[in-house]
Amino acid sequence: MPNQTKADRSAAAKKGAATRKQNEAKGSANDAKSAAKSTVNAALDAGKAAAGTVKKAAQAATKRVS
Repeated sequence: MPNQTKADRSAAAKKGAATRKQNEAKGSANDAKSAAKSTVNAALDAGKAAAGTVKKAAQAATKRVS
């Protein structure tokens, strides 16, 4: 195996740094997607709960009128 030159080491270091930066960016994107998904699910749950409350209130009002 031939000796590694300074230019070779420098190129390998730059490639490694670029890979680490890219992997970190992917992790950040996945974190953002996960947070957005959690927010959407929470909003859907809140909407379902509100709809259930309205339905129960309507049923109670119907029973009072009857």
